[in-house]
Amino acid sequence: MRQVTIYNKGRSEMMRKTLLLSLSVLALALVLGYGSYVQADLVSLDVGDAANKPGSTEILDDGTITVIGAGNDIWGNADGFRYVYTEVTGDFEATVQIPFFQRVEEWSKAGLVARETVEPGAKNALSTAAAGNSFGVQLTWRSQTNGDTSELNYWELGGPTRFNDGEWIRLTRSGNDFSSAWSEDGVNWDDDYATVTIEMEETITVGLAVTSHEVTLTC
Repeated sequence: MRQVTIYNKGRSEMMRKTLLLSLSVLALALVLGYGSYVQADLVSLDVGDAANKPGSTEILDDGTITVIGAGNDIWGNADGFRYVYTEVTGDFEATVQIPFFQRVEEWSKAGLVARETVEPGAKNALSTAAAGNSFGVQLTWRSQTNGDTSELNYWELGGPTRFNDGEWIRLTRSGNDFSSAWSEDGVNWDDDYATVTIEMEETITVGLAVTSHEVTLTC
């Protein structure tokens, strides 16, 4: 079983949140504090036009949650995707290993996102793997509510030109700076390849996002 870890760097002691990732598409579970499983801390929903082709979040006996979603994209001025998230206050570091996700279309995406709200046009920063054979990982962001989305593609900066199953991505927040990174093995990380400044509230939502980039299909 693979791990997704969110470190929430609070004012007192660090609160450790671990998301476990396994199986196809994205699967996760949340462990809060020192190993106590808090299922109620996770919320799952279809954002935007993904609600027209509802996804699913299956909670297994071992605490794993399998996430399947549709949606047009996380792009433009409104997003459509399946979101499984928790609220996080302050700085954090989130990492995820993606053993496999279904590549319905070349811009199908699976990754970590921080969003000010769950509305389709919310400010956000997304560290994601793209499905295309000539793509790798990218950071996309919307700095204004209902505004346009921008991107920085690691493959255009010398990074890998394909995301392989089993590789890792990371999303961090420090103040209003959001940074993205990639790792082949989850141990040796490249330096953050992109950092953007987005003014967001101190308490936001952070979690896993899946979009098929095809509103009639799920991935």
